[in-house]
Amino acid sequence: MDEVTALTPETVFNVAYIRREVPEDDVLLDDGSSISELLLKRRRARRAKFEEGFVTGDDTAKGEAARAAALSFLHKFCNEWVPKLVKGDARSSLTKGEYRHAPGMKELRPEDAGSDSEEAFEELWDYADEGIQKMRGGELVLPGLMGQRLREIRAAVAAESRGTLLELVAPELMKARLEYTDYVQEDGDGMGAYERLNHQAQVDGSEGNDTYSTAAIIAEMSIDM
Repeated sequence: MDEVTALTPETVFNVAYIRREVPEDDVLLDDGSSISELLLKRRRARRAKFEEGFVTGDDTAKGEAARAAALSFLHKFCNEWVPKLVKGDARSSLTKGEYRHAPGMKELRPEDAGSDSEEAFEELWDYADEGIQKMRGGELVLPGLMGQRLREIRAAVAAESRGTLLELVAPELMKARLEYTDYVQEDGDGMGAYERLNHQAQVDGSEGNDTYSTAAIIAEMSIDM
C-alpha cells in the first residue's frame, strides 16, 4: 500500500504491476492462418465494446487513473483479507491437503473462517495477466504481478526480522538461559529447539510427516520450556 501511495503519475509505470496500455489481441489462429473477415469483424466489435471504459489521454492522465485504481483495489482487497489473515488458519498442511476441489473451484469455507497467506496470494494470482474489470483505470493494473511483488516484500521483511532476532533477541535469551538454568554453553550444539527438531526430522526422514509440522515443533518447544 505504501509503495503504491508513493507513486506519482510520472513514476507509476516504473513498477511491473501497472502497465501503460492494454496489448492488442492476436488476430491469428494457433495454426498461423488468418481468421475470416466475419470473425475478425466480430472480434473488433467486442474489442471496441471492451475498450469503451478504458482511460484515454496522455501518460499523465493514464498514470493518475492507474494509481487511483491500484489504491482502490488494494483497499478493497485489504478490507476483505486482512481480517481473515489476522484470524489465521489453524489447520495443518496435512489437513488442508485432504481437500481436493474440482478444477476451477475453490474450497468451501465458513464465511467467518480465517485464512493463511497462500490463499490471499492465490486470490491475486487468479488474475493471471488480466487487469481489473469495472473500475476506471483498472485495465492498467495487474493484480497477478502485485502478488509477486507482495511476496518479494514479505521475504525482505522476514529477512530483516530474522536479522533483528539474531542481533538483539538471541543474545538476551542466551543470557537469561545461562543465568536461570543449568545450561552450559560449552556443552551445547549451537542449535535452537526448532532447529534441533527439524534437523532430527531430516535425519530420520520424517520431515514430511505432520508430526514435525511447524505447529508440532512449536508445541514441543513450549513443553520443553
